[in-house]
Amino acid sequence: MPGAPLLELHRVGFDDDGRAILADVSLTVHEREILGVVLQHGAGKSLLLSIASGLVPPSRGEVVFRGRRITELPSSPPKLGFVFEDDGGLLANLSVFDNVALPLRFHFALSEAEIDAKVREALGLVGLEEDAGRMPWQLTSDRQRLASLARASVYEPELVFIDDFYLNADQDAFRRMQDSVAILREAHGTAFLLAVDGGGEFGIADRLCLVDLGTVLELERPR
Repeated sequence: MPGAPLLELHRVGFDDDGRAILADVSLTVHEREILGVVLQHGAGKSLLLSIASGLVPPSRGEVVFRGRRITELPSSPPKLGFVFEDDGGLLANLSVFDNVALPLRFHFALSEAEIDAKVREALGLVGLEEDAGRMPWQLTSDRQRLASLARASVYEPELVFIDDFYLNADQDAFRRMQDSVAILREAHGTAFLLAVDGGGEFGIADRLCLVDLGTVLELERPR
């Protein structure tokens, strides 16, 4: 069950050239919770996640993680993970294994044996054990995003953001992503903030919120 508040957005707004893209958005993600956020196409989905994760400063309002402003969190060890839209932000010149190992090598003083074990565990949790030696371009788009999910979760962050969770995937690919999110929550107690444009599905979410500029409406819990 979701626990105490983990991430809080307090009246967050963002302006672009005098036009409000987001206005007074307030929402909370709790420990171990999977929160789905729906925005209409072009309504600032990626921007909202970038602000919530501290990648982009808001024009107004604040983002708080465990009672501290998101900008005050130390960069190492990281407490947040991010799966970017499209190909998940994988580096094309690195193998799947080295993509997943990247945050471990950058943020942690681990031996190569320890890194190898953690990477293979992360790939196993998302069902990509056999893809470790492949390059990102050799994977289908849904497997690229699963590899990105493995990279975002390999260091066991408390919260992972997934941009464009649905991504027009077929039902099998979407089910694999849902199953992987559920497995990671069970394995590490990870919370997730999932975002999608318009009519995506969130069968795994504990709660659903519709964000319309500054209005946040909680929708009926998915069955």
